[in-house]
Amino acid sequence: MKNEKLRKFLYSFFCVILIFIILIQPISTLYNRRDSFFSKGYSKIYNYLKSSYSSSQYVQKENPGIMPDDTFEAFVGGAFLRGVNPIHIVHEHPPLGRYVIAFSILLFDNANTLILPLLVLSLIACFLIAEIVIKNSLLALVPVAIFSNDPLFISKLQYSPLLEPIQLPFILLSLYFFIRGIRDKKSFGWFALASLMVGFVISIRFFILGMTLFCAMFLYFIIKKRFNKQFICFVISIPISLIVLFASYTKTIADGYSLWQIMGVQKYMFYYHQTKLENSFSFWDLILFNRWHTWWGDRSIIHDNTWFIAWPVAILSTFSFLIASFVKIIHMNEEEKFLSIWVLAYCGLLSIGNSTTRYFLPLVPVLYILMVSFLVRIIYSRIALKKKQANHEK
Repeated sequence: MKNEKLRKFLYSFFCVILIFIILIQPISTLYNRRDSFFSKGYSKIYNYLKSSYSSSQYVQKENPGIMPDDTFEAFVGGAFLRGVNPIHIVHEHPPLGRYVIAFSILLFDNANTLILPLLVLSLIACFLIAEIVIKNSLLALVPVAIFSNDPLFISKLQYSPLLEPIQLPFILLSLYFFIRGIRDKKSFGWFALASLMVGFVISIRFFILGMTLFCAMFLYFIIKKRFNKQFICFVISIPISLIVLFASYTKTIADGYSLWQIMGVQKYMFYYHQTKLENSFSFWDLILFNRWHTWWGDRSIIHDNTWFIAWPVAILSTFSFLIASFVKIIHMNEEEKFLSIWVLAYCGLLSIGNSTTRYFLPLVPVLYILMVSFLVRIIYSRIALKKKQANHEK
């Protein structure tokens, strides 16, 4: 009885410690930038933002002013709120993420405020995936604690609003719902939710990331050779994502544009992002050694301040996990197999063009989950081996 009480106390104690670690740095950063997230007054600066946009690199070809990405997104959110058609502003991404910023302005007169609940949702989604993979609530907090203290995550509180933190929770939730789908006999509802999340993903930023998510999901079924009723349910759910994409262009459709023309806009985005297909495989130099191959000016190799030593540790641990599973030293569960497929698919995508750490946001939390799961497997294996040896000696 005493041992049971002690075990519960220690479990609760370590939970509190981990939750404290998860929250302390984000809260500290948020406190230092509280005016950026909680003060009102966007309406007073909109005309200034509009003027800055008109003289920026987005409009002027000769001697433009430089408008940072976060300032640009803040302006576009305000423009959308005022009824501007999304395709009448520089349109390298679909409009949904900027409508989220517009909604934040509408509710709080601040473009940044709604970023906070989305970042919290990302941490919750990370925990949900970790819990279902590691199968231990306490240990599932460990990758969340690492991710919440990652300089890349903290930077989304320092530079805001941007589209990546708006998109991130939907990426992680699409992975979570798909995992629930492959585990549940009544899987259509979970797959429908996964496709809905992918719909949000492709409606916030360029559709290639959503395609990579679907690619990873298809690869799971192909590798497992699971072409059954569950696979059919997944395929049937996919059009939900396109419904969300078209719905994000409601203003454009209301202005007289057809669905076919909206597909033409997606084609334009594809050609626009094709220009970034250079410096292939520079992703690996950046994530492993913090050597960022730039694509402007003299194309120098520089360091990125958001690089984190945990990245090479996590990616090497993940690939070690894959190799150990392949040679049958360690058996991966179905959740780990799917997340490994996602890692391989997304690393493949990042390897074909210019890379920057802002693209790593959908990758690093999954790497942390697989790293912790791998370490837990090793520890459990050693404990089991010692018990077996002890029993043999008796």
